[in-house]
Amino acid sequence: MVTMLTAPSLADPAPDRCTKGLAYAKAGDLPHAALYLDGCTGEEAERASAQVMTKLRASELSALSISSEPSGVTVETDAMPGEQLTTPAEIWVKAGTYKLRSNGGETTTTLAAHSRATVILTVPKQAAGPRVGHVDMTDGPSDPPVSGPPPAQKHPSLVPCKYDGCDTHSGEVLVDPLAREAESVELDPPSFRIGVRAGVASSERISPAFAIAAQWNLLALRVDGSQRERDGASYTGLGVALGVAHPVWSPDPGWVSLGIALRGELRPGAPMTVSHDALGATADVELALRRLPVTLGARYDQGFSGEHAIVVELGFDQRWFR
Repeated sequence: MVTMLTAPSLADPAPDRCTKGLAYAKAGDLPHAALYLDGCTGEEAERASAQVMTKLRASELSALSISSEPSGVTVETDAMPGEQLTTPAEIWVKAGTYKLRSNGGETTTTLAAHSRATVILTVPKQAAGPRVGHVDMTDGPSDPPVSGPPPAQKHPSLVPCKYDGCDTHSGEVLVDPLAREAESVELDPPSFRIGVRAGVASSERISPAFAIAAQWNLLALRVDGSQRERDGASYTGLGVALGVAHPVWSPDPGWVSLGIALRGELRPGAPMTVSHDALGATADVELALRRLPVTLGARYDQGFSGEHAIVVELGFDQRWFR
């Protein structure tokens, strides 16, 4: 089944309709923005439409395609009150049960979160008016008698019609067997997260490194430790860093953040050639995957007394969103 997803009335939308669509997009009303921007041309409208569709596909909203035979039928639904849709059309709504009304008929459909469904409406044909004709009441030639066994009777299938594929015009929702289950995808970074990190640190030698990192909005806190070396002398560095981190890029895989902080380091048992504590700064870049609680990061530690190290880490987070 091939269903057009754009209503004919929106194929060449009026300028004021596209203007309304841009206003809905700026106001964050994604369902109305998608409806009014559909078919709009121009750089601003096309860019806004692409951004709106990207956010809709990543949200919990569901896509409802409405078609009819014949097409071009006006439909009203409580899924989008106050809007008159012309079939074929596609709207984005929350999960729930909705009614669709057209030409005095009413159809009910139920959608799950982050799903896609299609409703096909059948417009009743108008009854034919009276016709003028003549009736011949005279006896005419009769049909010849039938001899032999009665004709074979075709019995209906015992399989329900909605599973047999014969009922495609009753307004019933056709479930896509290949549709994936609802998947929750967060668009914005978490407001608070805490996790562990493990990796390697490179100063004058390469050694294992660990850390515990937490971030609340822009404030970032890290406690780390690694075995380091300076001027041929090895020592254990235990650091505490306090600073800020902010997402600078949000591609589909996750959020890329840049951070900078002041760092203090304790060096228990350090040799005489290495000071027992030091202050410095650290800068890091980190990718937090959107669909997994996994992070990939790298940071650069620079001590004010001259020592430095590069650390590459793999981490796991516990996240809380707004």
